[in-house]
Amino acid sequence: MKTKWIIVGALISLLVHVSLVIFVGKIEFNFSKFDFIETYLLERKSNIVPKQKQVVKIENTSFQQIPETPNQYEDLDEKQANFYSETSSFSSLQIDQNIDFQNLHHHPFTRFINEKMKFDIYWMGIYVGEAFIYVTADQNNLTITFTVKSSNFISNFYYVNDRAESIIQNGKPKRFTLLQIEGKYRGNKETIFDYEKGEIIFINHLKNKITYHKEVNRLFMDVLSGFFYLRAMQIKLNEPLSVDIFDSNKFITVKVYLLGEEKIELSNKKQFETFIIKPQIETEGLFKRKGDIIIWLTKDEKKIPVKIETRISIGQIVAELKEYTQ
Repeated sequence: MKTKWIIVGALISLLVHVSLVIFVGKIEFNFSKFDFIETYLLERKSNIVPKQKQVVKIENTSFQQIPETPNQYEDLDEKQANFYSETSSFSSLQIDQNIDFQNLHHHPFTRFINEKMKFDIYWMGIYVGEAFIYVTADQNNLTITFTVKSSNFISNFYYVNDRAESIIQNGKPKRFTLLQIEGKYRGNKETIFDYEKGEIIFINHLKNKITYHKEVNRLFMDVLSGFFYLRAMQIKLNEPLSVDIFDSNKFITVKVYLLGEEKIELSNKKQFETFIIKPQIETEGLFKRKGDIIIWLTKDEKKIPVKIETRISIGQIVAELKEYTQ
């Protein structure tokens, strides 16, 4: 029985990370007994890492940790508590319909303003959770928000509630925040992109550590903005796309290939004409050659992700789009 729960718990942790990065990032297990397992799904390009890297431990900081349970927000400051506890209900999301597009600085991300997406997540046909993505904007910033939660049944023994936010300014990432509750694991990480100074700052609030990456002379996306950036690109057969990503204090380059086109039908009987894309995967360890991720994007300018599938040694994980509005 113990082994059964460990496997299921590992699956939920995997679902969170697969959903969060959609097609980029790494798979990691947040169990103390499994700290030695750390696999990457993407090819890392060593020659694009900035020249200087400085690690500084912050003493006597005022950084707040996220709560031990999802209802204990008293340990957070007001801004963090509002960020974490904001509802993920699809129908209750408030989108600004009064944006002055005449004065808005246009860039590839503006086409996605007011998007709302809800995904159901399944493991071998069993419903295990849901994810939400929505895009808001004002005159200065565009914000992409992502949340993922485990289902009521799964939450009884392994509760997952993650929230990520990417703030984009003038087409470049400005700030990325990730708060995580996954079983007993807690995460509170932040990335600040300062392209005027050529600097990326990564902060692990719970470990009280900050890392400065200086002399950054090219554009890197976080995992959320990177996926939307891909959706704005033109997809062609036999012409792989590349997106440079900064994720969890690491610089990586994602290569994405078009496998073909397909008309698919989801479990709700909705049909879509789609592109099938696949990231180039170079993994080591447990999921080597078994962690392929396939994504179905609508065959139009929006390139809406309608299905995401990953095959692993212990089953198949599928995220399906259930609701979409803009």
